Amino acid sequence: MTHPPESVRASLPALLPDLRAFARFLARDAALADDLVQEAVLRALRAETQWVPGTSLRAWVFHILRNVFLEQMRRRGTERRALERLPDPGESGVPQEDHGELEDLGRALQTLPLPQREALILVGAHGLSHEEAAIICAVPVGTVKARVSRARAALARSFPHRAI
Repeated sequence: MTHPPESVRASLPALLPDLRAFARFLARDAALADDLVQEAVLRALRAETQWVPGTSLRAWVFHILRNVFLEQMRRRGTERRALERLPDPGESGVPQEDHGELEDLGRALQTLPLPQREALILVGAHGLSHEEAAIICAVPVGTVKARVSRARAALARSFPHRAI
């Protein structure tokens, strides 16, 4: 199905902040996140005729970004696992009180399995519907709902002193 490429091209810039935020949660590194977003946008532009008007462009591009991330993660394999074992350089000092809870949340999010973390970020942080998140993750809607529920429960267990 062909359609004017302007519709995709005109809409992509508005999606960049959300794409970058999602990429940062996936990659855990600003530079890698920027590379992910760049690659996802390039792929979206190359495949713009495959987007079906009337469907969520946002979900379509998020799906592309996720696929780029998973592809890169598979490629890195052993190197990535070795780098994750290294201590975070920011953990050596005592965190400021203002940043402490945010850092605790960041660490707790990283302990979640990737599918749960991904579903929670898409639905909770980016405000996507469960249906849009299901399209991005290529799983049934019920699976996304279950992943979000499990992720929230795990975070609640990590912060028993906080009312959720």
